Amino acid sequence: MKFLLVHQNFPGQFRQLAPYLAKQGHELVAICSHQRPVHFNGSLLRYQEPKKPTSELSLGSTLWNEGLERANLVARLCDQLKKEGWVPDRILGHTGWGETIALKEVWPEVPQILWPELWVLPEHGGHGIDPEMSPPGLEERLTQLGRNALTSFALDQASAWVVPTQHQANSFPKKFQTSNMHVVHEGIDTNIACPKSDIQYEVRGVRITRETPTITFVNRNLERLRGFDTFMLSLVEILRNHETVRIIIVGDSERGYGGTHPSGRPLREVMLEKLKDELDLNRIHFLGRIPHPQLIGILQASWVHVYLSYPFVLGWSLLEAMSCGCCIVGSTGMPVQEVIQNGIHGILVPIDNHKILSDTTLALLDNSSLRQKLGNSAREIAKEWDQSILLPKLKSILE
Repeated sequence: MKFLLVHQNFPGQFRQLAPYLAKQGHELVAICSHQRPVHFNGSLLRYQEPKKPTSELSLGSTLWNEGLERANLVARLCDQLKKEGWVPDRILGHTGWGETIALKEVWPEVPQILWPELWVLPEHGGHGIDPEMSPPGLEERLTQLGRNALTSFALDQASAWVVPTQHQANSFPKKFQTSNMHVVHEGIDTNIACPKSDIQYEVRGVRITRETPTITFVNRNLERLRGFDTFMLSLVEILRNHETVRIIIVGDSERGYGGTHPSGRPLREVMLEKLKDELDLNRIHFLGRIPHPQLIGILQASWVHVYLSYPFVLGWSLLEAMSCGCCIVGSTGMPVQEVIQNGIHGILVPIDNHKILSDTTLALLDNSSLRQKLGNSAREIAKEWDQSILLPKLKSILE
């Protein structure tokens, strides 16, 4: 079969699926807008990122403005493919950027299978969850309207859509929760993300092994939506009461899913300034965004991995940490509770209580048998999310 994969940040959600399909002998063409090198067994076409609008539009309107431009650019690339005689059997795409919404104009009969991820609701941004957040204002509601309208328009043209967790599936209106919806995660490689007793790496001249007490915290961006401020507050007590523990933090300081700090400054900068006299910064290591093999090594050496989140999308890093046998301290509620049962696969704490987080983490640092027990259970449940199980399910949907 011939597959067209459309994702501005390719491979994105197709990180596992694309090589799996290529290995099966299918012909792949992918379209993206970034200019980074991609290891891909297929043809990769690129279009230029749309220019940002100069007028002051609401973010919801900006999304549509950019989405229509992306749709135009992708459609023209596809029209050229059509003129060259190439027609896909299936179109796979992400709904988040509007890239697929004009493809019916090029190939009206080709089925589209789309990955919409989430129907954005106020609680996904912390409203009604975060006590410091006021109800969503008009600007935020317009943003949600813009995102969801783009998703709705794309799904109206699709034959099927795939969401990775039941929590994310439940966010959609009932009209989209039909037999066309499939709840299948993209999967992780539990053979790569696995325990490794002899793992070692060096950070700031310090050699880290499984014998080094370490706490890890990993997110794409260090933001309140992922509990970064709660985590930083918990470090005051953790570092004060454990003299040798090292803190390994992975993530950028960009806007993130939940937006910026009210001051406009990166939350990392805000928290370091707030806690500058209370933290031993020599034992806190900010690594930024790092290559995936390095990330796996950090998780393999971790004693306690902290993963906090508003009821948003589930991060791959949590599943990979579980698969590496990490002892997890996660946040109560969704999405974490969909994969972790409290007291069995990890310990769950409120996202907004740094005292409970620090007490729980310190107790685990001092209890190797409990850490091992929880880590082993996390590893076992993570195997259910292995790509060897989930990729064949995705393939059957495509067929």
